[in-house]
Amino acid sequence: MRLAVRVIGLAVLAVSALAACAGASSAPSASPSPTASPKPVAISIKGFAFNPATISVPKGTTITWTNEDTVAHTVTTGTPPPSASPTASGASPAALSSGDGRINSGRVENLKTFSFTFNEAGTFTYFCAVHPRMVATVTVQ
Repeated sequence: MRLAVRVIGLAVLAVSALAACAGASSAPSASPSPTASPKPVAISIKGFAFNPATISVPKGTTITWTNEDTVAHTVTTGTPPPSASPTASGASPAALSSGDGRINSGRVENLKTFSFTFNEAGTFTYFCAVHPRMVATVTVQ
């Protein structure tokens, strides 16, 4: 009988020890989650205009411009040059302005895209070098 009491006593101790271990938290400590990347933004080029013409985005945002017009356009930062009438083909009679050199897409043909990621804060005025009357602004916060 003493043996039975000892066995039962040891069994109770073992169960108690297992229960104590199971109750201890084994969850990993909380660590900061990685910062999510900003959602990409789409701007259409249609009807000889950038749509939307004014937009605010957080740093790290990638904007993709899609040319939905039948003629080529550019996305060029800086101050547009004095307007010159484009030729019937949509080409500017003078050399295309390279703007301030920060962003210069080159010619974006019909149904083609151009993307740029804004990694610094500021206000970026941009225009179409082929059609300098097309002007828009991106504000990066």
